[in-house]
Amino acid sequence: MESVEFPWNVYPKPLWERELVWLKNIGITHVSLPPAQDSSEMAELNDVIRIIRRLDIEADLEGPVPGSLQSLTREHSGPLTEPLPGALVRISAIAATAVTRERELLTSGAGSIVWTDVEETLGPAGYHSGAINFAGEERPAAIALRRSAQLSMYWNKTFPLLRHVPGAGITIGGNPPVSLSKSTPGPAVRQFAADNGVSVVSLVNKSGRVWTGDLRVLDPAGKHMMSVPGIVIPARDALWLPVNVPLTAGPLCKDCSAFANADHLVYATAELTAMEYENGILAMEFAAPSAGEVILQLSREPSGPLVAGGKPSPFEWDEHTLRARLKIPAGAGPGNHVRIGLAIEPPDATAFFDSARVLLIGETNRLPAEFSSEAIEQRSRLRMIPAFPTEQEPAKDPLMLTYLIKVPATAVHGDHADLAIEADGMQMSHARPQLLLPVRLRFPDAIDVHLAASSALPLFPATVSVNQRTGRDLTVTVRNNAPEIRNFVLEPKAEGLDFSPAKMEVTVGVSTSRDVSFRVFASGASPGLHAGAVTVSGAASVTEPIQFAVIPQMGAIAFSAGGFFLIESAKVRASFMPGRWLELLNKDNNQNLLSSTGVVFTPGPIEVRGDGLVFADKTVKIEDLEQLAAKPKRADEGAGRGTGVPPH
Repeated sequence: MESVEFPWNVYPKPLWERELVWLKNIGITHVSLPPAQDSSEMAELNDVIRIIRRLDIEADLEGPVPGSLQSLTREHSGPLTEPLPGALVRISAIAATAVTRERELLTSGAGSIVWTDVEETLGPAGYHSGAINFAGEERPAAIALRRSAQLSMYWNKTFPLLRHVPGAGITIGGNPPVSLSKSTPGPAVRQFAADNGVSVVSLVNKSGRVWTGDLRVLDPAGKHMMSVPGIVIPARDALWLPVNVPLTAGPLCKDCSAFANADHLVYATAELTAMEYENGILAMEFAAPSAGEVILQLSREPSGPLVAGGKPSPFEWDEHTLRARLKIPAGAGPGNHVRIGLAIEPPDATAFFDSARVLLIGETNRLPAEFSSEAIEQRSRLRMIPAFPTEQEPAKDPLMLTYLIKVPATAVHGDHADLAIEADGMQMSHARPQLLLPVRLRFPDAIDVHLAASSALPLFPATVSVNQRTGRDLTVTVRNNAPEIRNFVLEPKAEGLDFSPAKMEVTVGVSTSRDVSFRVFASGASPGLHAGAVTVSGAASVTEPIQFAVIPQMGAIAFSAGGFFLIESAKVRASFMPGRWLELLNKDNNQNLLSSTGVVFTPGPIEVRGDGLVFADKTVKIEDLEQLAAKPKRADEGAGRGTGVPPH
């Protein structure tokens, strides 16, 4: 069992849903939740569990389920499981050895693995870095978790059947082939096989250099040792290579019912994460840190033409051995993911979704499909997970069919649905559209607080500072997620503030964003926070809360938002959390005059008193802060040294 720790109690609540969706989308099916410590935390924990339930994943509470939550256990169709089985081992996602450590644990029979430090956190102990920052951006450390999730999704049903088989090793100098020993440089090599012949080879390179070479592994199909050439393992990395994977329908080859019993994948020099057969094409997905190859043993030469778009990979065919060799390009993007396809044979019948990239939440979505014959169209059915209400639109063309799919408002933004067209017991086409709200708003001018050199957390709700005398422009980014051009009407409102124009109609293109601008006038508003909202009507409806911090021309205001404390004048902004001064921002050039780690001070109240800031036993005048903000900072100056900033 592999799990990811989701530290909900030290993670901003407005980001819970987004991050849990991200975990599910990369293949995580189980999360571990810190238990609640009191009644107030119990209410928060219940909110987390509701999101997990809507996403149809599962969770444990790092211990027994309390009596108050028994109704949410798996026994009662809830998401909570018993504690993870066996001896639990934690792996930090940001550790340099995360990949090699995880693979060693998998091959040594560890009971349960929990990934930690996946998310940035902010709690009583302060800020802690993670593989994903608060903006949702993946740092390089996230690749290890992605690859682990992909591998787990593919091998999870087969893994319990695998047993270690001796004899695998690296080939030194070509001849003679030798197995790895303590005196032999190179990766650690272990091979595992099931009774049905399915096998994987684990390679762990713990050195600081790239390893390139050949392997000597058992071929379960021929019951002899064979060479696998051209293996490349990056430094401090690992590979899990498939050997002898049958091309028969099952967990390792989805819908592969058109192949002979002897057809199989001989080996691949990249990690296989998915394989399926559809419309005459065998598709394979890999996690490939570097380029490689895959060898297929087939009973006949592939002859299928290209169907339904795409570009199946070229291949080399050996008519004597009946083997096809395909190149695997180096993967690009998160997880080193790459997908290749081989056209096996012309399909007798086909069915395709015309466009199935997005399903809008709270709307009835039209999803056209095309069929090769009227008979196939009549015998087809739509299979969907989750099972949303579905109808069929009367067909005007006997080869076309339009499904009407109603996505409920309770669906989670960013989640996916799995759709498939089946006929005669065979899957003919599938799609995985994303579930999205029809329209989303973002405020680029909103204040965020910098917690580290590469980490910033926005305030919730979005907070925009406005000069009381001069006002400002407010930019609103409108994202249209619909597969069509749509018109929206935006109307901002806030207590004591005026906007020009009062309303604005905007046209936004297909699945694109557009910025619109309003002028904000605050001369009639008192200094301080003013709650408001931007309402969208027209093609879709949404209301997004926003608040405005009205700053006087002279002096400053103090306010709190999102768990932070801020003191702001027309020229500078000081941000605090308990016990730490986070930043002193020159608003003219957006330069932080404190170090990236901030300044520690004795915890206590921070106040604006007269013309200065008072915290602990130190007092700093507003005019001194403004002079400091205007002063160029020397390269050798740090917070509390030579700047006039108090060190405590």
